[in-house]
Amino acid sequence: MRFLVLVELASTVLVVVVWRTRWQPGIDFLRWFNKKVGNPAWLRMAGKRITKVHHTGRKSGTEYVTPVWAERSGQWFFIPLPYGTEVDWCRNVLADGYCALERNRVRYETAAPVIVPAAEATPLLPPGLRRRHRLVGVDSYLRLDIISTENPAKKTG
Repeated sequence: MRFLVLVELASTVLVVVVWRTRWQPGIDFLRWFNKKVGNPAWLRMAGKRITKVHHTGRKSGTEYVTPVWAERSGQWFFIPLPYGTEVDWCRNVLADGYCALERNRVRYETAAPVIVPAAEATPLLPPGLRRRHRLVGVDSYLRLDIISTENPAKKTG
């Protein structure tokens, strides 16, 4: 058990160091690892903390689902962009001007995606998230306007 705790601690420190130093080979590896291993696992476990982004490919028109950390604040969702703004899912959402978010079996239709600096987003986020995002060097967020909400669990008929 202690070994697993040490492995988890070491991997967390490694991730923080890679992000804080902006070491590109390390960031590229983390991006690849998350895309091939982490994202499929997160999608199976998605629930309260993980949000699914439903988006359409810019060139292919293919429907995709990507797990992200998203925080709701009023009529907006903020998604931290620790890898920067050039990740495929973010580029797809920006190009389309729309995406759907799904969390806790509630679907949120969103529009007007815009990249905002951390200085604009973080005052609207809980203090714990602000600290975590600052620790890994998140300097921008994707802000999405919520245009409608659907809770399939409450539907009748």
